[in-house]
Amino acid sequence: MRCPKCKTEDMGLTRGRYQYRESGLDYVWLVDWPIYTCTKCNVEMPTLPDTELVAMNVTRALVRQGTPLNGDEIVYLRKAMGLKVIELADALGVSRVTTSRWENNKTSIEPYYDFKLRMEAVDRLLPHERRAMREEVSSLLQRNYRLDREPKRIEPIDVRPQPLAAAEMQPTAAYL
Repeated sequence: MRCPKCKTEDMGLTRGRYQYRESGLDYVWLVDWPIYTCTKCNVEMPTLPDTELVAMNVTRALVRQGTPLNGDEIVYLRKAMGLKVIELADALGVSRVTTSRWENNKTSIEPYYDFKLRMEAVDRLLPHERRAMREEVSSLLQRNYRLDREPKRIEPIDVRPQPLAAAEMQPTAAYL
């Protein structure tokens, strides 16, 4: 394995905790994750053999959170669903400008559209859990939107890997 920064061949494979900023969310952590680390310059490159698994875990955590979605979370869900801004706007029944304002934190997403976006994410990204997740999210949002209180502090999202064979652990160029 060659380090992308210093070009040395000396990269060791360890397991550790990696802040997955590449998701666009500062509070997503890959826990006990296979990570290649350069012994010379300390560059870390996590392995991502199953990006779908990571996306599902982050989506599951986002749709379950008890606070309104912020712009970064809306962007994450849109990209995870593989939609353009106009496509998300059409799916939610709003204009492209409204969606853009939510994503840029110019305006807050209204409870109805927050709910609709979460349901869209559940349907597209968590199809095997659709029924249970829809009921859980509906119940959660009904309770939280009735209460007039300050938003909760964002909790870290920890994503844990599934056991892999050594041959499946290859670093991705996206983390350079």
